[in-house]
Amino acid sequence: MRKLIIATLLLFALLITWTQSWLFIPKPKIDDLSIVHHQLDSLGEGRLVYHKNFINVQKDGLWELYTEGSPFEIGYATGILTKDILHKHEDAFISKVIENSPIQSHFGVRLFNSLFHRHLDNRILPEYLEEIYGLSQHTKKEFDVFGDDYQRVLNYHGLYDLERSFDKVEINSSVSFAIGKSKTNNQGILIGRNFEYDLNDEFQRDKIIHFVYPESGFKFASLTWGGFIGTVTGMNEMGLTVATHPIKSDQPTKATYPVSIIGREILQYAMTVDEAYNIALTKDSYVRESFLVASAFDTTAIIIEKTPDGIDSIHIDQEALVATNHLQSKKLNETHLYNLDHATYYKSIRLRELIDNQQSFDVHAMANVLRDTKGFENTTIGFGNHKSVNALNLHHSVIFKPKTRQMWVSTHHRQLGKYYCYNLDSVFSNTQNYPPKTSLASKEFTLPEADFIYSQEYRNYNSYKSFVELITNWSPKDPPFKDKELMHFKRLNPESYQTYEHLGDYYRKLRDWDMAAINYRIALSKEVSSIHLKQEIEEKLYALRN
Repeated sequence: MRKLIIATLLLFALLITWTQSWLFIPKPKIDDLSIVHHQLDSLGEGRLVYHKNFINVQKDGLWELYTEGSPFEIGYATGILTKDILHKHEDAFISKVIENSPIQSHFGVRLFNSLFHRHLDNRILPEYLEEIYGLSQHTKKEFDVFGDDYQRVLNYHGLYDLERSFDKVEINSSVSFAIGKSKTNNQGILIGRNFEYDLNDEFQRDKIIHFVYPESGFKFASLTWGGFIGTVTGMNEMGLTVATHPIKSDQPTKATYPVSIIGREILQYAMTVDEAYNIALTKDSYVRESFLVASAFDTTAIIIEKTPDGIDSIHIDQEALVATNHLQSKKLNETHLYNLDHATYYKSIRLRELIDNQQSFDVHAMANVLRDTKGFENTTIGFGNHKSVNALNLHHSVIFKPKTRQMWVSTHHRQLGKYYCYNLDSVFSNTQNYPPKTSLASKEFTLPEADFIYSQEYRNYNSYKSFVELITNWSPKDPPFKDKELMHFKRLNPESYQTYEHLGDYYRKLRDWDMAAINYRIALSKEVSSIHLKQEIEEKLYALRN
């Protein structure tokens, strides 16, 4: 009996020690902390300087951030200069962390999140841990109940890997495509990129274009958000570009090397597509991801497809290369069959159609493709449909011209506003001047906003989004909508399946089963964004019959 008690106590002690090893992770040791003693200076509204680092907040929702130095210095300066957007975006991260946790108490959320991301710090390169540690000094202290600041920011980088269920990948279906020099009048390769990552409307409006001058590796620019050092879209000073694409994966049981950090390492240390492939090859990943990588040095582009079981690449043909959110390599044995019911496959077909219909491409033609809201064969499928190349729900839209180190970045109005041009050679040569310029953009190369934002259809869509919020939050305790209000709602976005699904939901709350069924059937007759959402509507209709 005594031996059993001793064995039980030893086992319990080991369990506590093991739990503490991932619940309380050690912080990186920083030898030089001099960066923390500098003063934050303001040069006017939206313009801040911290030591050799600065930020310009443009009125178009674009935050131009420049940082340099050691990893900790870059992270610390990033945190202090972007504190406002960091705090707003951390609210969105914490909401998503709570949503993903099976336990809703503060300690339960922390326990689950720490268990999933256990030993994540042992898998990431020390320089990125130091940068994350510096950034974490400026997080919201009220969220310490979910873990200390360093551990929270570290875990946020695993959150991107968690959003891999089929319906989430379908709804957040990003696209990128490369146009070969045979269709660009020998301007070199052009790359277009639309990125969706739907946390909330505030998250979609503001974005950071981060220009980084690291101690080692290449200087680069990355499109990002507060509290994040990974790369989903970017270009380095050598003209190598990266665009990442999440692919449906089995739910991972633990975190490994976050795919966004793989993207960051490629951007910082690769000049050729072979170097990019070799970096991806050496990293473990428990989720599926594809990376569209283009290189000015090689004058080519490839898609690197990575799964927990293998890696493969697809090279550009004479004209184009298209990436959405499904595997294309036969070697990796994609078991899921895709067709036009799936947003990721539908978008790839639509992109190919738009590319084939265009004789030659310049940056204006690239912007037209990225702004496309139509369906296959130019059909009208409703605004906000995730089968569109532009679902009017983007975080950012970017055009790259690697040969000249130029990148065009979209501004708000649902990313249909102006594309500001940034020349990396010019940006990094001018960052040493003081005071910094009010904008790092080369304004003479700005692409104008889409004509669509001045149309009645666009005004209708904005009104539609406001009405969606009203009808979604309506309860039987509220006064019912008038018939003319519902007719007006229908006219705002008449070809969208969502219009009729919302009406069906409303009539179901009213217990008007006939009208609910009529609207659900109309919704199913439209182009539904994904097979999962189509099944949900079918289930609602079936429930009415029973």
